[in-house]
Amino acid sequence: MRSGITGDVEGTMDLSVIIPVRDEERNVTELVSRLVETIDTLAVEFEIIFVTDINTDRTYEVLGELHGQDARVKVIKFSNTFGQQAAVMAGLQFSSGEAVVIMDGDLQDMPEDIPKLYATMVQGYDVVYGEKRRKNDSPLRNIYSRLFVKVMSALSDYNIRYNTSMFRIVSRRAVNELLRFREYEPSLTFIMGLINFPTTSVEVTSGKRLKGRTKYGFFRQMNLAVGMLLAFSTKPLRLISICGFIVSILSFAYLIIVLVQSLFFGVSVLGWPTIITLITLLGGLQLFSMGIIGEYIGRVFLQSKQRPLYIIEEKLGEFR
Repeated sequence: MRSGITGDVEGTMDLSVIIPVRDEERNVTELVSRLVETIDTLAVEFEIIFVTDINTDRTYEVLGELHGQDARVKVIKFSNTFGQQAAVMAGLQFSSGEAVVIMDGDLQDMPEDIPKLYATMVQGYDVVYGEKRRKNDSPLRNIYSRLFVKVMSALSDYNIRYNTSMFRIVSRRAVNELLRFREYEPSLTFIMGLINFPTTSVEVTSGKRLKGRTKYGFFRQMNLAVGMLLAFSTKPLRLISICGFIVSILSFAYLIIVLVQSLFFGVSVLGWPTIITLITLLGGLQLFSMGIIGEYIGRVFLQSKQRPLYIIEEKLGEFR
């Protein structure tokens, strides 16, 4: 199996590390220290690209200080809040490594696992993602993650290997293909699955956030899940048609039962309770269906505007 890596496998391959961050002032210094110490053991030239937007703390200032201490630490600052996925896309766009690591900036992705990802990649893979057997999340969050993966597996139109972790290493040729996708609210992990270059996984350690709180609460995760589902599946639309067909059959069957009872057995037709129940059921189904259709139409509308995924306000460091 060929790899998308170019250059000498023994240690001359360039490496880029892309980290979207927001309000991580108290974690980025520790993160950079551990990254530099770990990647230095690989004996490769590397760069660390932080992508941030509007912070409520001194994250950008601290990143500027880290850049002043080590030019390999580079920073891209958005002019507004464009989201994590857009931040990763920007990092990919300006990265120069023949291999690119994508990870979170809260230390839940362990920098010490990068050599493991790298060693697996040079065996002939374009994408190697970290699989966390045990996550340091709440039981409710773990249940939600597993349920989300099962729902996506059932509803997706594509045969994609799902993994909820963003922590992975990607070859340059896979990055080049990924950058061809200019979608509204891109889902990078699923797009990589759609590209379907040689992919494997390695078990990694689930780290713990040292300081601060997660930026992905339950409702934000739900919004992300709905966006991913609508971006990679048309099955919800088919389910609406199936539900409509089933309701029509049940309504017709009920009509026949009512007619038979009335004509042959003299059973009086139930009045208000039946009518109210049917109106409520059908009204709820219609509103739910309209909501799903509206979500698709809204995404088509936003995609048709062809707005840029992000706007860069400032960059620290030399980029290609």
